[in-house]
Amino acid sequence: MTSKPHQGVAGEVAVEITRQIAEPVRTLRDRLGLVVDHLERHVAMSTGPTPYPWRSLQTLRQDLSAAYLEATTLARRIDELDRALDDAPPGWFDLSAAVDLGLRLAGHHLGPGIELLIDLANTRAARGTPGTLALLVAQLVAVCAASARDLAGSSLSVRVVNDGAYAVVLVTDNGAGSDRVAALGELAREIVAPWGATVDAASEAGQGCAFELRLITVPA
Repeated sequence: MTSKPHQGVAGEVAVEITRQIAEPVRTLRDRLGLVVDHLERHVAMSTGPTPYPWRSLQTLRQDLSAAYLEATTLARRIDELDRALDDAPPGWFDLSAAVDLGLRLAGHHLGPGIELLIDLANTRAARGTPGTLALLVAQLVAVCAASARDLAGSSLSVRVVNDGAYAVVLVTDNGAGSDRVAALGELAREIVAPWGATVDAASEAGQGCAFELRLITVPA
């Protein structure tokens, strides 16, 4: 078996597992929310000559609140991934919303030490598949983030701009650069070519990485 089919099978398994755990995690989030809410209400409504043992429940309340927050965060991440994995056929979609989703999917790559500049302008609907575009943007952002981290004081920029009959997605940084850019650019071209879109990718040591995706938009 070649590497690509193997990766495809692994990807299918990952997709299936993600979709199987999505609903249980959402249910856990909702149940934890109810427990926290009921606990708050019970304490607030308690009356009588003996003070309610609030201190004895403080640790429990904190633990439940932390668990609810973690479950909510995980459920949101699963929702975002589920949206990105939507394999609907190409059509017209909101490009800025898809890029924003890609940024959220790549959020764990963006940490202290990187100045992040984002400008998601409103554009006419673009041609393609929003989930696929979001996953692609997440990959581009991850590469640029690694480049920026490798050179102190670097910044990463993600922009969506109008250019006549096209909408352009620009993902750039001014960091150390990356030897992954050429291969990722080629992969991106294969993905977006059926949409009539193009990709330019470049990197230079000490100068960072640059990706430009140019997508067809609905005629004015």
